[in-house]
Amino acid sequence: MFGTSGIRGIYGKEVTAALADQIGNAIGSKGSNIILAKDTRNTSPILADCLAAGAMLAGSNVIDIGICPTPLLAYATNKHKCNGAMVTASHNPPEYNGIKLFCNGMEFSRGQEELVKKAVAKAQNKAEWDKAGQKQEEDIAKEYVSFLLSKVDAAAIRKKAPKVLIDAGNAAAFQLAPALFEKAGCKVIKLYCDSPGKFERNLEPNPSTLFSAAEKVVKEKCDFGIAFDGDGDRAIAIDEKGKVLGLDVQLAIFCKHMMEKAQNRKIVTTVEASLCVREAVEACEGKLFVTPVGSLTVSQEVKKQSAAFGGEPCGEYVFPKGTPCADGLLAALTVAEIFCEKGNLSSLAGKIKSYPMERRKYKCVQAKKGEIMQNIKAKLKLEAKLSNADGLRYDFDDGWLLIRPSGTEPAIRLTCEFRTRERLQEQMKNAEKVLLKEIL
Repeated sequence: MFGTSGIRGIYGKEVTAALADQIGNAIGSKGSNIILAKDTRNTSPILADCLAAGAMLAGSNVIDIGICPTPLLAYATNKHKCNGAMVTASHNPPEYNGIKLFCNGMEFSRGQEELVKKAVAKAQNKAEWDKAGQKQEEDIAKEYVSFLLSKVDAAAIRKKAPKVLIDAGNAAAFQLAPALFEKAGCKVIKLYCDSPGKFERNLEPNPSTLFSAAEKVVKEKCDFGIAFDGDGDRAIAIDEKGKVLGLDVQLAIFCKHMMEKAQNRKIVTTVEASLCVREAVEACEGKLFVTPVGSLTVSQEVKKQSAAFGGEPCGEYVFPKGTPCADGLLAALTVAEIFCEKGNLSSLAGKIKSYPMERRKYKCVQAKKGEIMQNIKAKLKLEAKLSNADGLRYDFDDGWLLIRPSGTEPAIRLTCEFRTRERLQEQMKNAEKVLLKEIL
């Protein structure tokens, strides 16, 4: 039922109105509150209403905060000290939808997810007629904007007043992101912020999907651009020359900046992060803690280590002074802070040494992921140190290779990085040959 980041699947098949009703009922309890929010997908109102009905049936009161980014939903659950549900499929295509569950600002733990699964398998909770939950609406966007601005050097941003392109993809951050940057004193140029639900670009922001935003940054002479994913927990920067920052390079820039701001130099990242991230941390005499993929595991480790910062090379970042979850809005504001304090992003990116890297994704049957991974482990013979912490990670003296099942899609992911292009191609070819035999 749950993947790396909540429940996700094709609407009407893996994710249905009936399932949303069951999830709402499972996390609801008599007299409690549940915060509810949704993204801009066509099917999100259906799932949100069904989830609310299930929760009210159990006796929970539902506080509906409408269309908003996931981190705002997380902030609301932290404020009200209660559970929350975000109806979204994040960066997945429009035919997908899903549900992310939160408690007191943090994603549900694996233990909490297991309890939900058990509750769904049982008969629904039904409160007496006079104890049925009620639904109300609440708008806390302005409060959240003030909260975000208090976590960055707002004075420096307002003084420099950068010109910023905001590409929300007509998704969950389409209203809040431009409003946040306008409130921060920036000159805002909008792209895909006017037709919610009309997804004119892929909802997963990366160099191959942000060509329109990159062109507009140059055309409008912006200082930088920011693009968000489907639910606003990821933020990807575009420099003043129209180049989308490499995800690992952007993460390395953040790590250096946050270590300078914090009183400790502990950084948390995942098994997918590049050598350049490790080198950036070590150059600042920092200590790197590595977790399995997923903002939940990063958030938990940031809290455990009292770390200065945690991030994944997909644009999801966890700030210890913010809400304990991936916050794309705070990440975007931090890009503005970095620009105002340190200068052009292109110059900062040029100081990060990167190595040849490839990230590939191979579609497979969801139910066969486990079997495929077991077969790959048995057949892929490499002279390297193997870790099973999250998939199969092989560490060499001059690089690394990672094969892991996607937690959000029916796919297997292959990531490879080496100090030379020749070694990268050699190891990618070896791994891909074994992987394709198992998938096809």
